[in-house]
Amino acid sequence: MKRTIVLVVIAVLVSVSLCWADEITKEQITEARIDVAKKVVGFGAGFVAGGAFHELSHAVVAKIEDVHMEWGGFTPRWTAYTNDSGKLRNIAFAGFGGEILSSEIILGVPAIPKDNAFVLGWLAWDILDPILYTLQDSLQKGGYGDIETLRNNGVNTDLMKVGLIAHALVTAYRLYKDPKFVPYVTVTKKEVVLGFSFTF
Repeated sequence: MKRTIVLVVIAVLVSVSLCWADEITKEQITEARIDVAKKVVGFGAGFVAGGAFHELSHAVVAKIEDVHMEWGGFTPRWTAYTNDSGKLRNIAFAGFGGEILSSEIILGVPAIPKDNAFVLGWLAWDILDPILYTLQDSLQKGGYGDIETLRNNGVNTDLMKVGLIAHALVTAYRLYKDPKFVPYVTVTKKEVVLGFSFTF
C-alpha cells in the first residue's frame, strides 16, 4: 500500500511538471488549462494502465500455468494456489516481465508516439515500479511482494533486482535519447536474455 501511494504521488508530481513545462501567456490561459488537464488525465491513465498490465500479466501466466489465483481486497496482492515452485516463480516474475515487455514494445515501435501523455505515464510506471519495488523489498524485513515470492521459490533475487533497476534506468535513458546502440531484454518461460542491438 505504501509503495502504491509513493508511486501515485510521484506520478502526480511528474505529470504536473510535464504539464507546466511550456510557457503560457495570459491569452492562452483557458486553452492551457484544458491542455494541462488532458495531459494530467492522460499521464494518470497511462500510469494506472501500466500498473494494471503488471497485475494482468500475473493473471495471464497463472491461466497458462493452470493455477487458480485470487486477489486480495483493496491491495492488488495475489494468492496462487499451487505447491509447484516453478509455476509460482513464473507467476511472480510475470508482473516484471510484463513491464519489461511493454516498455520494449513502446520504445521499439516507431509508430507509438513517445511524447504522448498516456505513453509517458505507462513508461513512468515501468521505470518507477521496479526501482521502488526493489527498495521496499530491501528495506522490509523478510522481503516484499513478488520479489519475496521469487526468493522463497529459489530465485537469486539480488541479481534479479540489479537487472530490474538496470532495465528501468536504460528505459529512462532510451526515452530521452534515441541511441543507435540499444540494449534489449527478452523474456521466455525459461530464461531472461539481455543483449544489445545496433541500428544502422
